[in-house]
Amino acid sequence: MKNEQLLNENIEQMETEEDNSIFLEKRKKFILKGLSSLLSSIIYMFGCFSLWTVGNSIVYLISFRRAYDPKLTFSYGYFLIPIMNFTLSLTSPIGGIIEDKIGGRKTIFLSTYIICISFTFMYFSRKIFIDYILMCLNGFGLAVGINITRKNVCSFFMNKKALVCGIINLIPGIFCAGLNIFNEKYILNPLSENPTIDDVYFEQKIFLNFQKLIIFEIGLLIVVCFLSLLFYFQNDPKETIKFGFGEKVQENKIKKNENKKTSSGIKIKKALFNIRAFKLFLMIFSFFPLINFINNAWWPIGIYYEIDIYYLQLMGALYSLTGCLSSIIFALIGDKIQFKILFIIFSIIISIVSFIFPMSYKNSIIYILEVMTISFIYNGYNIIIDPHMMKIYGIDNYIKIGGVIRSSEGICEIMSIIFAFYLENHYIGKRINIFKIFYIISGCLGLISIILGLSENEEKFNYDL
Repeated sequence: MKNEQLLNENIEQMETEEDNSIFLEKRKKFILKGLSSLLSSIIYMFGCFSLWTVGNSIVYLISFRRAYDPKLTFSYGYFLIPIMNFTLSLTSPIGGIIEDKIGGRKTIFLSTYIICISFTFMYFSRKIFIDYILMCLNGFGLAVGINITRKNVCSFFMNKKALVCGIINLIPGIFCAGLNIFNEKYILNPLSENPTIDDVYFEQKIFLNFQKLIIFEIGLLIVVCFLSLLFYFQNDPKETIKFGFGEKVQENKIKKNENKKTSSGIKIKKALFNIRAFKLFLMIFSFFPLINFINNAWWPIGIYYEIDIYYLQLMGALYSLTGCLSSIIFALIGDKIQFKILFIIFSIIISIVSFIFPMSYKNSIIYILEVMTISFIYNGYNIIIDPHMMKIYGIDNYIKIGGVIRSSEGICEIMSIIFAFYLENHYIGKRINIFKIFYIISGCLGLISIILGLSENEEKFNYDL
C-alpha cells in the first residue's frame, strides 16, 4: 500500500515536471516570436521614419519645381509633410479596420505598396499641386500600416508598452540620423553648396538630385517591407497573459468580455462621443502648434535667421539623435510615471520655448538647442501617448479610438501651416516678425494644454456608460 502511494506520488511529480517542461518550452517559443515581431516592427518603422527624412529635403524639391513654375515660393513647401501627416492622422483608424479584414502581414504589404506607388508618380511629377495629392497618398499608406506592428508587438509585452514603444522609436531613429547625413551629403548636396536664388533655392545641378533620392527611397522601402514580413508573427493577447507578460487588469477585462459581449462599433461610439475623448482631442490639439511648425519649417527658419549652412546640414541628424536620446529616457520611465505628469511637463517646456524662440535670430547655438528641445519633447510624447491610449481604451480598440482622437495632431498641423503660409505671403515686414507672431500664439495655446492636462487621469474608460 505504501509502495503504491509512493509510486502514485512519483507519477504525479513526473507529470507535473513534464507539464512544466512543456509550458516552459511554449513560453520560450512565445518570447522568441515576440522578439522577432519586435525586430519586424523596428525594421518597418525605419521605413516609415525614412519618409520624414525625405521631408527634410523639401527645400530641394521646391527648387526643382521652380524650374517649371518660377512664381513658386518656398512657403508652398510648408504644406507637403503636413498634408501627409494630416491624411495619416485622419485615416489611421482605417489601418485597424483593414487588419481585421486581411490580417497584419497583408496590411503591411499593402501599406508599402501604396507608398511606393506614390513615390513612383512623384518622380515624374513637375507640379507642386500634384505633389500635394501624392503626399495624401503617402499619408494614407502610412495610416494603413504604421500602427499595426506597434500594436502587435505591444500585445506580446503588455506590461512593458512604453519600453517597447521606446525601442521601436530609438533604433529606427538612430538609423535615420545616419540616413539624414547620407541623403544630404551623398545624394542631394555632396559639395555643401549654399542656396543661390533668393537665399533659399538651389541651382539645377543640385536640385535634380532629388530624383535620385526618390529612387533610393523606393528601393529602401521594398527591402524594409520584405524583411519586416519575414520576422512578423501575429499574437493573441490571451497568450500574453498565459505566459506572464500581461497586465492583471487586462486579464480581468478579458474575463468580463467573455461573459458580456458588446459590439465593437457600439463600444467605439461610446468612447468617442464622450467628454473625455473631446477633452483629450482638444488637449493634444493645443499642444502641437509649435511642434508642427518647427518639424516642418526648421530649414527656412534657419535660412531666414541667417544660420550657417553647415549647421543646417547637420540639423536633420541632430534632430534624429535627440529623438533617440528621448526614446531611451522615456522607454525607461514611461511605464513608471503617469502620462499626466509627463504631459504637463512637456506642455510647460513647449510654452517656454514658444516665448523665447525669437531670441535665436542669428544665434546658431540657441537655434540648435531650441530645435533639439522640440525633437526631444515630440519623441517623448510619441512614446507615452500610445501606451496611455492602450491603457484607457484597451489594446484591441486603441488604433480605431486613439486614431480618431490623435487626428487632432494632423488637424492642428494643417491649420498651423495654413496660418504660417498666410502670414508669410500677406504680412508686410520682415519674415522673422512672422515667426515671432506664430510663437506667441503657440505659447498661449500651450498654456491651454497645461490646464487640460491637469484633469487627465489613468482610469480605464467605462464602456457601460
